[in-house]
Amino acid sequence: MKITILTNIYFKLLYILMSPTDNNFKKPQIFSEQLETLKQQLPAILDDYNKYYVLYNTNPDYNEYQQSFTKIQGNLNQLNSQLFTLSNDVQSSTNNINKTLFALNDLITDEKTENGSLQKQLKNIQSDNFATSEMIINYKQIYSEGYLRNWGLLLSIIIAGFAIKKVYSTKLINPIPIK
Repeated sequence: MKITILTNIYFKLLYILMSPTDNNFKKPQIFSEQLETLKQQLPAILDDYNKYYVLYNTNPDYNEYQQSFTKIQGNLNQLNSQLFTLSNDVQSSTNNINKTLFALNDLITDEKTENGSLQKQLKNIQSDNFATSEMIINYKQIYSEGYLRNWGLLLSIIIAGFAIKKVYSTKLINPIPIK
């Protein structure tokens, strides 16, 4: 009975984990790799940004500095947007995992309550089984006692029958004449 309950729980968990909505989970290594890539790009972009910021602010009329500053500012904004997208992806993945875990928790709670009621039923069945076993033992004992009593009565009847036969079947050697 417990094996059946455990296999039901196992297959329900597999069903939830194999459902199509759960295939959106990305592995944490993918997020880590993307973040590492952004971290590697950031120092070079910041160095260029500092350099072109100073050059652009010292010579705002020089067109090449303005273009370089705008280009590096665009790179920094692009890096910022990639970081924001990565953050949203992580949050979305976390929300999906939380939804799945809440669903699993609900299933586990349901299975625990079902298990509790089944445990109560099992205890009732076991107590009924113990009572039935005790009744069977009592009936066997009563049967054995009745069986022995009947054999004792049969043996007593046979012995009494032989005794009565013996008493009434003895021949008198000298019968008394009747006058």
